[in-house]
Amino acid sequence: MKSFILALFTTFVTFFSIHVHAQTVVFQDVHLLSMETDRVASNQTVIVEDGVIRWVGPAAEAELPRGAEIISGEYYLMPGLAEMHAHIPSERQGEEYVDQVLKMYVSQGITTIRGMLGEPSHLVLREKAQAREIVSPRIFTSGPSFNGNSATNPEQARQMVRDQKAAGYDLLKLHPGLSRDVFDAMADEAQKQGMEFSGHISYDVGLERTLEGGQGTIDHLDRYMEFMAGEAANRPDPNIIYFGYDLTPHVNESLIDEAARRTVEAGVWNVPTNTLLENVFNPENTVGVMMDWPGVDRMPESVVNGWQNYIANIRLSEDFDEEQALNYLQIRKKLTFALHESGAKLLLGADAPQIFNPPGYSAHRELELLVESGLTPYEALKTGTVNVGEYLEEPDQTGKVAKGYRADLILLSSNPLNSIPFGENIEGVMARGTWYWSGDLD
Repeated sequence: MKSFILALFTTFVTFFSIHVHAQTVVFQDVHLLSMETDRVASNQTVIVEDGVIRWVGPAAEAELPRGAEIISGEYYLMPGLAEMHAHIPSERQGEEYVDQVLKMYVSQGITTIRGMLGEPSHLVLREKAQAREIVSPRIFTSGPSFNGNSATNPEQARQMVRDQKAAGYDLLKLHPGLSRDVFDAMADEAQKQGMEFSGHISYDVGLERTLEGGQGTIDHLDRYMEFMAGEAANRPDPNIIYFGYDLTPHVNESLIDEAARRTVEAGVWNVPTNTLLENVFNPENTVGVMMDWPGVDRMPESVVNGWQNYIANIRLSEDFDEEQALNYLQIRKKLTFALHESGAKLLLGADAPQIFNPPGYSAHRELELLVESGLTPYEALKTGTVNVGEYLEEPDQTGKVAKGYRADLILLSSNPLNSIPFGENIEGVMARGTWYWSGDLD
């Protein structure tokens, strides 16, 4: 028994040291997509020490540090991805589920997440992730959302901003239901407190006022359909998941470029989360099809059952029409491409783990949809790498494989520019200097 306990303890200590503390790791003689350009360079070596990329260059010129773990082979190396509309489960759902969701993100190369519905426990998780006490992406988190129930008057909204600033949240999350005067007060106080606000757009606020108000990101392409539908948008606000689906027959597509132009002028970012709406509305994505998607089998049965029921209710409702749904999704793709082409910045986000969007896996589908919208594979990958560094105001630390950058990396068996979605080709992930082979988190 003693020998068994000793062996178990030794195994635990070994696992803990390998998977929590930053290592010295050399990726030797690999193909490198640094994201500096859209070219893959061969015969490259990358040296990581203490969670930072210390050297990048031709393999023949590398001076390998003693004691380093050497990873070499016919591999492709690229920066880790960010899921910029992520969700971390509430602590009410149990520590095990929270732990597994964070590990799923990492297993699929998601090394940064922006949590878009926070609570105090997420602040604790953020610090544990920073200290490498848990297996997790780097966490940025909003606080509890501003909505029609939580912020019912201007002074209450201002106090919420001050409280969330004092608590240490990274940004404010907006949900629908805010009146115009409450939004104005929130935006004013957020500016005074130096707090970003992002997320949904309320019916009473609309796209134009949101752009004027300096929102950080518009998520889900919210209220663009209303902007393009004119008077038809003056109807009772529908189901939160619709995001203008009901206005599809009334949309003037000639206004897509105008909407994109205004977005550029306002300097507001977008997180389209197109995979979420494809899951809900695309008739080709039947429940049976989505049940077979990678990662769904790793989700709790109760969660998957909830997804199935939600889709069934939407598809059986009187509002659902297959032709209208396909037109709606096509408009979203046109808008996504127009925003990109006009210079309005996009960020990668899938709204995991919502409605058949298992953490990490769904980000790869979102990349695929960005390519289907008209972006090149390189441009799509930028939304989860280079653009994230710009958005976070750390362009010299995040989103590239270069000297001095954070060691967030994905090792692949295929060229990511040719194999989106590339989840099944992930050989390993490095999150802030900690290395995991693909089987480590299974």
